[in-house]
Amino acid sequence: MALARETGIHRVLYDTLKMADPGVEVALIQRVIDEEHEGVALRRAILVPDARLAFLARLAFGEGDYRVFYDDVEAACRWLRK
Repeated sequence: MALARETGIHRVLYDTLKMADPGVEVALIQRVIDEEHEGVALRRAILVPDARLAFLARLAFGEGDYRVFYDDVEAACRWLRK
């Protein structure tokens, strides 16, 4: 969050295609982090391999400006550039 604030870059690509399932606890911690840094608005594209990680991403980022992409890096990058 500090890096986004310092650089003015507010678009992030999360590539979780080869990530081990982090569990619900990590998703909930991410939500708390976002709430603590409410003044930093990020646009996030999240690449996921399956429905489980898509669910965790939605749980982690709640109502934020994000979109989940199933194994489609090109679509994720296009969406971030909009």
